[in-house]
Amino acid sequence: MKILQIVKTSSGAVWAFQQAKYLSEKGVSVITILPDTDGSTAKRYLDSGMEVIVSDFSLPVTKPWKIVSRIKEIKRIVDSVKPDIIHMHFVTNAMMVRIALRQFRIPRIFQVPGPLHLESSFFRRLEISTSQKSDFWIGACKKTCQYYLNAGIESDRVFLGYYGGYGGQACDEYSPDTGILHAEYGIHRDADLVGMVSYFYKPKWYLGKRRGIKGHEDFIDAISIVRKTNPQVIGVIIGGPWIGAESYEKKVRQYAEKVCPEGIIFTGMRHDLKRVYRELAVAVHPSHSENLGGAAESLAAGVPTVSTTVGGFTDIVLDHVTGLTVPPKNPQELSSAILSLLNDKEEAQKLATEGRELVRDMLDIESCGNRIYEIYSRILGKKHIEMRQLAGVNNE
Repeated sequence: MKILQIVKTSSGAVWAFQQAKYLSEKGVSVITILPDTDGSTAKRYLDSGMEVIVSDFSLPVTKPWKIVSRIKEIKRIVDSVKPDIIHMHFVTNAMMVRIALRQFRIPRIFQVPGPLHLESSFFRRLEISTSQKSDFWIGACKKTCQYYLNAGIESDRVFLGYYGGYGGQACDEYSPDTGILHAEYGIHRDADLVGMVSYFYKPKWYLGKRRGIKGHEDFIDAISIVRKTNPQVIGVIIGGPWIGAESYEKKVRQYAEKVCPEGIIFTGMRHDLKRVYRELAVAVHPSHSENLGGAAESLAAGVPTVSTTVGGFTDIVLDHVTGLTVPPKNPQELSSAILSLLNDKEEAQKLATEGRELVRDMLDIESCGNRIYEIYSRILGKKHIEMRQLAGVNNE
C-alpha cells in the first residue's frame, strides 16, 4: 500500500508525522510532500527514514498566477509516485489537489484537523464543492464528521479518525511536579498556577474574527476574576506566536498588563512541557474553535482540565466526568469552573484521573493508527469493487 501524504508545513503538524511514522512501521509506504526541509518536523521525517519530496501543494490564494504551474507539478509528482491513496491534512492542500487531479481516479482523503473552516457556511460549501466521488473525509473529531454528514455527504465517505500519540505510553512520560515554574519566576510554592498552553494565532479577519481562536483574552479575563476571590492564583500562558502572529502576541501581553497586572506570566515557547505540566493546578483551554486541541495533552498529563464546549473538546472533556466544560467567550463561567476545581482538589484530581485513563485508551497511537489503516483498506476495497463494476465483472 503506497500513500502520498500532503502536509503544508515543515515545522508543525507533529500529529501527522506520528501517524505516518506508525503506518510506515506497520509496512505502509508513506511518501510525504513538504514545502521545505528546514523545519523541526521535517527533520523527524528524515531521521525516521521516510521519503520526503519537497514541493508546495497548497492553493496559492494570494498568488493565483501560480495555479497553472502548481497543477503541472502536482500531476508530475503523482504520475511519478503512483500512490494508491492521496492523504491530505489541510484545507488549502485538499482543494488544490482536487483541482489539479480532477481527471484522476486515485482515492483522496482529507483528514480534517479541526472544524474551523466548516463553521463558516461559505468556506464549508467552497471546500465541499471542489470534491468528487474519489474524495473521502476523516474527521479528527465527531463535530467535524457531523458537518459533512449534515451537508449531505454519504456516510460511507465520512470516517471518524483521531490523531493519536497522546495516549498509551505517552501518558507516563510526564514528570512529577518539582516546582520548576515556581522557582523560575519566584512564585511562592503555595500559590496555585492555572495554565494555558497554546500558540498565538493571529485573528482570521476573513472569517470576521478580531481575536485569535485560542481565547487568550478570555483566559486573562477569567484569571482577573479568579484573583478577586483568591489573589494567590497566578495565570501562566505557555507558548509563542505562530508564523506571522508576533504583533498579535504583543497585543495580548499588553491586554494582560491592563486587565490583570501582576497576575499573568508569559513564558514564551518551552521545550520542557512534560517536566512542568503537572505543576499546573488547573489547565484551561478557552478556544473559540478547536479539534481535541491541548485538552488531549493536559488530560494525558493527569492535570485537572477546563475547556470550552467547541469542536472536539467534548469528545474527551466530558463535563463532570473527565473535566469541566463552559461556553466559549464566557470568562465569568470560565472563572467559576477554575475556582470550582481549585476549591475541591480531591474532586479535581478524580476528574483528572478519569481523563487520563480515557485518553490513554482513546488516543494511543497504535489504536488510532490502526483505525487509519482500516480506513485505507475499506476505501481501496470500495475502489476495487467499483472498478470491477465498471469493467462489467460480476462480484458475486
